[in-house]
Amino acid sequence: MVKWTVREMVNADLDGALRVWSESGVNQLEPVFTVADVAHAVSHGDPAYIAEVSGEIVGTVCSVLDEHRAWICRLAIATQWRGQGIGSALLMAIEQRLTAAGVTRFTALLHDNEVGDVAFANQHYIGPSTLRLFDRQQSYEANVAQTLHDLGGRVIAPNAWTRLSGGEVTKSLIERVLVLPLSNPRLAEQHGLRLPGAAILFGPPGTGKTSLARAVAGRLGWPFVEVFPAQLGVTASEIATGIRDTFNALRSVDHAVVFIDEVDEVASHRREASAGQAITNELLKIIPEFVNSSGRLLICATNNVSRLDAAFLRTGRFDYIIPVGPPDLEARVEALSAAVERIFCDPLDVDELARMTEGYTMADIDHLVRTVSQAAFERDLRGELPGAVTEKDFHDALANTRASVSTEDTAAFEHDIKSYARI
Repeated sequence: MVKWTVREMVNADLDGALRVWSESGVNQLEPVFTVADVAHAVSHGDPAYIAEVSGEIVGTVCSVLDEHRAWICRLAIATQWRGQGIGSALLMAIEQRLTAAGVTRFTALLHDNEVGDVAFANQHYIGPSTLRLFDRQQSYEANVAQTLHDLGGRVIAPNAWTRLSGGEVTKSLIERVLVLPLSNPRLAEQHGLRLPGAAILFGPPGTGKTSLARAVAGRLGWPFVEVFPAQLGVTASEIATGIRDTFNALRSVDHAVVFIDEVDEVASHRREASAGQAITNELLKIIPEFVNSSGRLLICATNNVSRLDAAFLRTGRFDYIIPVGPPDLEARVEALSAAVERIFCDPLDVDELARMTEGYTMADIDHLVRTVSQAAFERDLRGELPGAVTEKDFHDALANTRASVSTEDTAAFEHDIKSYARI
């Protein structure tokens, strides 16, 4: 399927946008903001975005600024492109742009069943029926918006958590020990429960550690800030200074999920006079200060937890050290069943196929399904036995692919769970 892209709207896009706007009425009702209102706002530089396919505009979202509030208007999608997530993507893009400009409240006024109301609901805007006022308060104030923008902070879609698949046991654990206490701090305090401030996710590559961290931010409604130590300097001393400056800047942010991937690259075992010793030492000083500040969560991820410095793993710095492995048999059955429903496919023994995908990550399963669909597509184009995807297509694809997580990786992971997990 052809993929759409999202970019900022410019004045030259107005003619193409008009075509999409003409399809956005409801029962012949003019949207609350007229074409003239929107065109005036765009021409005067108020943030607006478009979605396009091969240079053709298929969706738009525009805003009208009013100090710290932005009225989101003309969320319009071409008829044949509705229901594919374009509206949510446009809203996420314009929210990030508006947040950087200091906007903390986003509001939309729609007729009932107007194009885009599902997208607003998906982004956690709320409003009554009939003439619907959709409204959402940003989780942080204008004075920290620039800090978040400078640090690369971004808003994660609230439904990122529900869209995660393949690790329900891990999701349930993270929901229980991280998300629920941070979402209900007063109740946690009543029970004497200290709020979590830091956690490590460890496991083989490709098991979704980064996706989990992003989804936690979306679930909490907090901005997500990913720190890339290697981009903060050239020498170890420069990187250590960059990390310290980053976390000092985060002091002004009331709520945030901060993520460091492949943390073993900067917090491995310290050796006498090693180049990375300064970075590890800086992190060891920073983490306790960060953990003691409520409303913020540090998540670090690593493929090699055994490489981390012992002091880094010590209780008191990280509340939880959580294993994240490849999907189990039940999760693979669920993923393959969902994939089969989406494609034109002969009856398959999904349970048997799932048993043959031991060690496959969710990305591996997606690639497997893409491979068999591509084979059937090309066969149909050539007129050679056109028809549905067959079980043989899956077996052929399995013969030419391999699991990301090997037997040796699994054994090492199980050893790490026994040696390092703290849940």
